[in-house]
Amino acid sequence: MLGPLLVIVSPFLGTGLALTVWTEGQPYWFGGVVLGMGLALLVIALKSPPQHIERWGRGAEGERRTGRALRPLLRSGWHVVQDLDWPGVGNVDHLVVGPGGVFVLDSKAWSGVVSVDDAGATITPRDNPDAAWTERGQRGRQARAGTAVARALAARSSLTVPQPEPVVVVWATFPQRVGCAGGVTYVEGKHLADWLLSRPQRLHRDQVAQLAAAAEDDLLQLSTRLVSRP
Repeated sequence: MLGPLLVIVSPFLGTGLALTVWTEGQPYWFGGVVLGMGLALLVIALKSPPQHIERWGRGAEGERRTGRALRPLLRSGWHVVQDLDWPGVGNVDHLVVGPGGVFVLDSKAWSGVVSVDDAGATITPRDNPDAAWTERGQRGRQARAGTAVARALAARSSLTVPQPEPVVVVWATFPQRVGCAGGVTYVEGKHLADWLLSRPQRLHRDQVAQLAAAAEDDLLQLSTRLVSRP
C-alpha cells in the first residue's frame, strides 16, 4: 500500500513544500496549508489501513494467540497442526488431536461483546450497541472442514476417526466462556486449554499417536488427491 499512497500524497507534499520555500505572502500560507494537508493525509492513511487489511490483521493475531494457548497441551500428549488450507473447504486455523478426540479450530478476534445462542454468535460493539451483528456461517463451513479432515486422517492411518468437533476460539469479551450453536462450540481463548483437557476420552494413547503421525505436513497433499478422485 505504501507505493500507491506516496504517489497520491506526493503532489500535495511537493506543491506545499515549493510554495513555502520559494514564495511569500498569501502563496506562502497557502503552501503551508497544502503541505499540512498532505502530511495529515499520509499519517491518517498509515494509521488507518483498509478494512479488509485490518480484519486480516486481527484474524492473524487471533491465530497466534490460539497457538500460544495450545502449547500446554503438547506436554499432555496432544498434537497440534496449524494453518491448513484444505482444497474445497478453506482454511483450517488449527487441527488438534488428543485423548479428547479430533478438533477443528477457527480463531476469531472479534471487536465487541460476544454472546452465543441458537442463532449463532452475536457481536455487539461497545460503542454502538445498535450495530450488533450475528455470525451464522460457521456451522456449514466447519462441518465440511471436519469431514475433509476425518477422511484424510482415516485414509492415512487406517483408523476409524471420530468426527472432528468444530470449535470457534473467541478472542473477545465473552461472558459465557463456552456456548454452543448449530453443532459448533464457542470457547473463550484463555479457557481453551482447560476446556480441551476436560473433554471425555475418545481416543487411546496409541490411537492419538497414530493420528498424530498421520497429521503431518503432506496430509494436505493426500486430501487433494482424495478430493480429485471421481
